[in-house]
Amino acid sequence: MQVIVFLVILVVFIAFLFSLFAVAEGRNRRVPGWSRSIVSTPKLTHAAQIAMQRAGYTPGEDFVQATDLGLLAYRSTDEPRLVRYGDVLVDTRYLRPFVELWLPHDARGTVRFEILDEKERLRYADEEKYDLVRGKNTLLPNTWLPLEGKAQNGQRWTLRVLASSTLLAKHTFGWQGVGGGRVQELADDDGELSPELLYAIQNQSGPGISLSELLSDQEDWS
Repeated sequence: MQVIVFLVILVVFIAFLFSLFAVAEGRNRRVPGWSRSIVSTPKLTHAAQIAMQRAGYTPGEDFVQATDLGLLAYRSTDEPRLVRYGDVLVDTRYLRPFVELWLPHDARGTVRFEILDEKERLRYADEEKYDLVRGKNTLLPNTWLPLEGKAQNGQRWTLRVLASSTLLAKHTFGWQGVGGGRVQELADDDGELSPELLYAIQNQSGPGISLSELLSDQEDWS
């Protein structure tokens, strides 16, 4: 009788151990492609979509993407106007590019901003290493393109964004004369500054020296 009771207890104990292993295995099993923390699908502005297409870059959820980009146009040093779809006013004193990058995971890499004129001459360049986090990253260089006293001919210029020598985005913009209600119309068309971009602006100092500023006295801007 004691032997039978012992065998029953042994069987129950073995069954209990199997159930524990099954639960542990189920907890460790994951659906391929899933992770503990899920980053939401990035939302792209139309300007970013067109810029990546123009650059010949094919984005994907496993790769870096430009979700927004454009220019900050300063007619004074502390009140920028967002230029995403419209043109830059010809009395703009400084110009700064910005980009919002989405990453599937944390990374450290080099991001380069370039502004080229209608003849593809380099007018501005800024290259820095950034510590980028998973998800959205708003990048605003510390350098500014000085425009005061330099005549513009109304032709279209190009903003290029490169990551580790890969061309991510190619955005074009033109120049607009100042006059009447056109200023407010342009400001309304390009929307408001995002909280992330506004934070970046408020936490950076005034105009820094750019490559274009160092070479400005040697180049013909006509």
